[in-house]
Amino acid sequence: MRILILNWKHWSDRSAGGAEYYVGRVAASWAANGHEVTMYVPHPRRTGRGDVASPEGVRVIAEGSRSTVFRQARRYLVRHRLEFDAVLESVSTRPFFAHEVVGDRALVLYHQIADDVWEQEFPFPVSWIGRRVVEPRWLRRIRGARVVANSPSTAFDLGARGVAPVGIVPPGADSIVMASPATLGRHPRVIFIGRLVRTKRPRDAIRAFSQIRSVFPAATLDVVGEGYLRDELRRLRAPGVTIHGFVPAGVKAALLARASLLLLPGTREGWGIVAIEAGLHGLPAVAYNVPGLRDAVRDGVTGSLTDCNPDALGAAGVSLLQDPERWRRYSDASRERAAQYTWERAAGDLFALLSQRRPADVVPEAA
Repeated sequence: MRILILNWKHWSDRSAGGAEYYVGRVAASWAANGHEVTMYVPHPRRTGRGDVASPEGVRVIAEGSRSTVFRQARRYLVRHRLEFDAVLESVSTRPFFAHEVVGDRALVLYHQIADDVWEQEFPFPVSWIGRRVVEPRWLRRIRGARVVANSPSTAFDLGARGVAPVGIVPPGADSIVMASPATLGRHPRVIFIGRLVRTKRPRDAIRAFSQIRSVFPAATLDVVGEGYLRDELRRLRAPGVTIHGFVPAGVKAALLARASLLLLPGTREGWGIVAIEAGLHGLPAVAYNVPGLRDAVRDGVTGSLTDCNPDALGAAGVSLLQDPERWRRYSDASRERAAQYTWERAAGDLFALLSQRRPADVVPEAA
């Protein structure tokens, strides 16, 4: 099959996240299975990560910028629509509306809607217009498309806005080989992984950690990720906190392997791949009870969900670290659950939906 994938960020962009990793892994899997896969993306910004490999076997067309890629992708699709059997558009807030050009050959992979993220990232009145006017218009236009959600939370949000997903396909996580499972230890090592932007709330993670450190004075916090808050967080010079910024995949895996607890505050997520990656290391998570994170973290099973404030996050972290038996139970459950989420499964499930020409009678399964 000849497949075109549309995405609004280059996979090596410093701001690339789970959505870009998702489509990159799926694209590589499809190519490995003999399909002709083309990705249409903007050029990476100057801060592009040169150590991030291109999806193997995938033809890449990089044109324009993140602000122009939607218009340019539509022009490309109009000119080349007969060259592809199927089109997958990856949506993190703004759609490409490929279905308006190629009809049922298009499938929309919706990672998340923005909703309250508008208030976090944009000043008034842009935030009000984006949340109340612009995004609702996008969602009304997408009602005529075949849409798949990447989590039950996203499926619910779409359904509440009149968009009926034909399925739910959560992301996978990279398999790892560990010399030993995660350990609790006397001096907890806490970790936060995510883009250092307001919507990910890294400052909340640092405030929650200060509460953990008041009980465990030798505890440390590793903050991993890139974003416009990095320098501000470094200036805080919070005791026990190391702001790593962006790190290669191998370094991230090493930090996860020696950690005791993952902190996941956030405004909303499509899914929260990092919780599954951490789970492969047997690392429990304490997260805000928000869309996406409540799918990736099973409350009372693989971690704890809290109210959206640093005090609640810190208190839950302290409680778990003080209870080795519960920590081990969560650790074991995290490893068992994470093993179920493979990229092969995600690629296969998504391809099955992509191959269909009309909305399927599919009952979405909860993750």
